[in-house]
Amino acid sequence: MEQFNIASNSNTSFAVFHGTGGNEYSLLQVVGDIDPTAAIRAYIGDVGQGKERRFFAPLQDGELDRTELDTHVSSFLAHWAQQKPEGTVIMMGYSNGANFLLALLEKEPDLADAVILLHPSNLGYQFTGTSDTALLLTAGARDVLSSPGESLKLSKTLAAHFPHSAFKLFDYGHELTDEEVSFIRSWLARQK
Repeated sequence: MEQFNIASNSNTSFAVFHGTGGNEYSLLQVVGDIDPTAAIRAYIGDVGQGKERRFFAPLQDGELDRTELDTHVSSFLAHWAQQKPEGTVIMMGYSNGANFLLALLEKEPDLADAVILLHPSNLGYQFTGTSDTALLLTAGARDVLSSPGESLKLSKTLAAHFPHSAFKLFDYGHELTDEEVSFIRSWLARQK
């Protein structure tokens, strides 16, 4: 999987995963607003191109192609095992990128120190055991792509396996807002 790196002397690194149609630059401003000194690894989805670019194949009749998804997950985890940065690692994904992060957490729940899931979908992920990873899930009350009710159900599933998890509902749709970014910055500061 291709990536775009911004080096830093900071002890904190972000690994970020864009939403459908995004690219390696999509979440750079968000990370900059949260922690302007952090190192960044921005991953680029290798399924589709342009406005169809994503981290795994689109749903078929509302269902994941688990075989295809697991292939991408295994490939990333093998790569990550070789390149995981030292220090504090924060992973953040938006929409399709958040869904991909959830699939990674199924296989490797201690993947990072903190994981931020921005507007993910509840796609029937299966988790086992518990993890000390701090986890934040955000959702939009008027989101037509990721239903807020399903987001709440997903947050409850996650809370059973990630005791240090939080759910925050914003009065917006599927977009990221300054209010959301400000909340993430405050939430991360409380995790230290």
